[in-house]
This record gives sequence, structure tokens and C-alpha cells, in this order.
Amino acid sequence: MREYSTIRDAIKSLGATVAEEHLQPEFFGGSAYCVFNANQGSQFRLVWDGKEGYGFLQSATSPEQWQDIGPHLSGVANPQAPKFVELLSIAKALINGTTTV
Repeated sequence: MREYSTIRDAIKSLGATVAEEHLQPEFFGGSAYCVFNANQGSQFRLVWDGKEGYGFLQSATSPEQWQDIGPHLSGVANPQAPKFVELLSIAKALINGTTTV
């Protein structure tokens, strides 16, 4: 779950606030999600699939409805990797309300 924490903390450093976090370290090597509040009142979340070993973002399209957005990051979360940079760019746009699904 180190990768999940690295990605989550990078998103938090962009100014996102955590609304909810659910960790399940006992399932599939560690699964988790973290819901973030964006500046415009919308929400998005980071999902970590411990079984498959990758994380991705989802944007809220309506209450309890989520849509995948951006790349899937697998393996070690390297902040210099192109997919990591892309994911953070999308997260920043979601935080600022400058992107929609």
C-alpha cells in the first residue's frame, strides 16, 4: 500500500482535502480508496486495487456514481514517471474545477 500512500499524499499536496478514506490492507495485498473534495464542491477519488496492483482516479458523475478518468498506475509509484505526472495533472484540474468527465 506504499504506492497508494505515495499517490494519495501527492494529491493532498496539490490542495485536495480528504472527505473519506477506506483502507482494507487485509484484502488482496491492500485495497483502498480516498475521496477528495475539489474547490468547486465536486468530488473525485483515488482507488487502489491491491489484487491487480494499480491505482486510478474516478470522478463523481452523480451521487454514488463514479467514472474512471486518466491513466492506471501500476507498480511502484514514481513521481517522475509520465503516467504519475499525467494523473497528478488530472487531479489538479479536478481540484480546480477546470476539467469534467
